[in-house]
Amino acid sequence: MKKLTVFPFYALGFFALLFLGISSFKPSTTSTKIGVVDLERVVVLSNAGKALQSRLEKFQETAEAEAETMSENARAIRQRIADGSTSLSGEKLAELQKQYEDQMMAIRRFQDDKQREGQKMRDEGLKGIEREIEPGMKKLVDQTGVDLILNNTPGIVVYAGQSIDLTGQLIELLNN
Repeated sequence: MKKLTVFPFYALGFFALLFLGISSFKPSTTSTKIGVVDLERVVVLSNAGKALQSRLEKFQETAEAEAETMSENARAIRQRIADGSTSLSGEKLAELQKQYEDQMMAIRRFQDDKQREGQKMRDEGLKGIEREIEPGMKKLVDQTGVDLILNNTPGIVVYAGQSIDLTGQLIELLNN
């Protein structure tokens, strides 16, 4: 015997509403203005982005100089071990080896700390730029009358003509 499948009553109501909603849909007669902005370019070319890049470069240079000084100290200890391998006592060699290992551990910790510190500086700087971009976007919308601004990201925006690219205008707004 064949089992009778009962179609739920509420599903009929859903389909009726869906059909009525679709049949009463009328496309808008107003046109939507769309613009695109390359946020990566905005960050790189804005004054705030350039200032952040400069701070990060100085931070990196300082950290590299400190790391080089620490590495020189480690190389000096290693050289003392090599030079004294035949003339120093086993106890003194073990002490130098421990100093060398401690120095290498300090270098690794220093590098990890500076990497985290640099990442935090970068993240906080980008958040600051984001806070500046939001009012800039609002001004851009007011000036251009666009209804929608998309981030011109490859893979998401397939094509965007130059006439709708607002990146330069946004950078100009942020830099003034």
